Amino acid sequence: MASSIATVLRDNITFLKTSLLQIDIDLLTTNPTASSLFPYLTIAALALVANTLFHLTRAYPSIPFHVPVPEEALPGWKGGSMLKNPSIQDPARPDQIICYDPSTGRHLATIRAHTKADVATALTKARKAQAKWEKTTFAQRKIVLQSLLDFILLHQESICRVAARDTGKTMVDGKFGEILTTCERIRWTLAHGEDALKDEHRDPGLLMFYKSARVQYRPMGVVAALVSWNYPFHNTFGPLITALFAGNGILIKASEQVAWSTTTYFAQIARTCLEACGHDPDLVQFLVGFQECGEAVVTSGVDGITFIGSPQVGAKVATAASYNLTPCVLELGGKDVAIVNKDVDLEAVVPILMRGVFQNCGQNCIGLERIIVHESLHESLIEMAGSRIKQLKQGPPLEIENIDCGAMTMSGRNKALEGLVKEAVKEGATLVYGGEGYVHPKFPDGQFFAPTLITDLRPDMKIAQEEAFAPIMAVFKFKTLDEAITLANSTRYCLGSNVFSRNQKEGRYMMDRLKVGMSNLNDFGVNYLCQSLPFGGVGMSGYGRFGGPEGLRAVCHQKAMTMDRWPMLIQTFLPPVLQYPMNNVGDAIVVTRDLVNIIYAGWVGRVHAVFEIMKTLLVGANQPEQL
Repeated sequence: MASSIATVLRDNITFLKTSLLQIDIDLLTTNPTASSLFPYLTIAALALVANTLFHLTRAYPSIPFHVPVPEEALPGWKGGSMLKNPSIQDPARPDQIICYDPSTGRHLATIRAHTKADVATALTKARKAQAKWEKTTFAQRKIVLQSLLDFILLHQESICRVAARDTGKTMVDGKFGEILTTCERIRWTLAHGEDALKDEHRDPGLLMFYKSARVQYRPMGVVAALVSWNYPFHNTFGPLITALFAGNGILIKASEQVAWSTTTYFAQIARTCLEACGHDPDLVQFLVGFQECGEAVVTSGVDGITFIGSPQVGAKVATAASYNLTPCVLELGGKDVAIVNKDVDLEAVVPILMRGVFQNCGQNCIGLERIIVHESLHESLIEMAGSRIKQLKQGPPLEIENIDCGAMTMSGRNKALEGLVKEAVKEGATLVYGGEGYVHPKFPDGQFFAPTLITDLRPDMKIAQEEAFAPIMAVFKFKTLDEAITLANSTRYCLGSNVFSRNQKEGRYMMDRLKVGMSNLNDFGVNYLCQSLPFGGVGMSGYGRFGGPEGLRAVCHQKAMTMDRWPMLIQTFLPPVLQYPMNNVGDAIVVTRDLVNIIYAGWVGRVHAVFEIMKTLLVGANQPEQL
């Protein structure tokens, strides 16, 4: 009991620190008052109560473990040479991954890229470990997840620093995108995962009333996840949590862009957690490499694949997986929209739009790539958003305090983004702010793109059709609800969407007509936090789902089963007229006809069919057997 109380106090203190940090960030440009603080403090109090109840009522223990933090992520680290025009691959050393901090250009490590042979070895190890793991109980798996959750809560600062060092994201972006989402995935899985994977009883129907019908969800075996670089911790641990709880082993092929954080810290967290809980750490295998490695994983013979990335690569994954008929879940990015209706309060909505566009420098699959605002609010929105965007501070988040926007993780993105903006302006768009790469005075080798605001856009422009994955607020205007819907549906991407409207009826009208996999009213990004819901898109945004019961079941084989409901009383009996060899095919036809009518016809038809089938069977029983 004492250890449980200590855990509660520890987690509540950590949560309070995070909450107060967020309050400070949100109020940096405002004058805090009692009324402005009240919502934050109320939410914090409710969350503390919920956290306390969660800990004190849980029925599974936690095993502590330790993983050293890489020195490159520690405060004050100044090692590593500064790379000029850095790139993750050197043509002279194609088998090596050059890891560097994209916000400074500082070298972190050079790591060997995994090959096809490494993938085969990893799969062999995972299969051996999975053979033991699939025999574990849900209670044993919950201990692993609870231990992982407690480690994350204790070490969230270190996790965020490692992610920030490898991707250039800010610490606040890390708290939202790496920590909060992962913790909620674990919480939901602990609370509801077992129910989602229990045998599910189904209605056998009237014809089979004497049978029980059920669906079993059994682990596939060893699955693979090929995940993107924008949130290296969450994108890695999301599929890992799901796979392990369902009884699978997993190969995780992380992006070469985040090879350093994956191999030096995140992989060690997962493996050390398993080992501390008494399980084989080979159950999870981490791989980093270039195209050869990814192709080898897809064609290796794994039992299921989750891919997070671009439609172009996703199509190649699906094609390669088809040779082994390996089932896939593909999440292929989006061009998510926020429709702002004429009745909203911009003072409340604009801060949400700012977070939706500029979090993680726009490098979010469900980031707001298009803002479609009613023409009556257009000028006010541009003025309000423009004044905020001009105040955003950009730079390396681990070197400078109070940074709003970090770096672009991938090198070479600025030229393409500048081209999108310039082409749009040439075709009639208005560039309000930004639109070009930013050279930081103290860190000229950092990969920065200036926060951008552009408006007067049309759906036929390239910037309206291509996923920018960048800190660009692109604004469109509409007059009618149907025009807004048409604009929103004008792109091939169909992942998520958001509608802001005080009129719930109008908001629902638009949501129901958006061709997407997810939609939110008066909010942004909550699909990641509502873990009971399936996450995914349609069209060029992919197919399949992760998250919720659907996500857990997606890494399971679904087996349909029937059993005798009353085995001592009734079992299937085939009347002689239907047994092979049939003596009278005509009677067999009549009997099957009447059987269908007994089950499916109206009451008069059913009664008539009963008499007919009895007459046929009695007459057939009295006829001599044919030789």
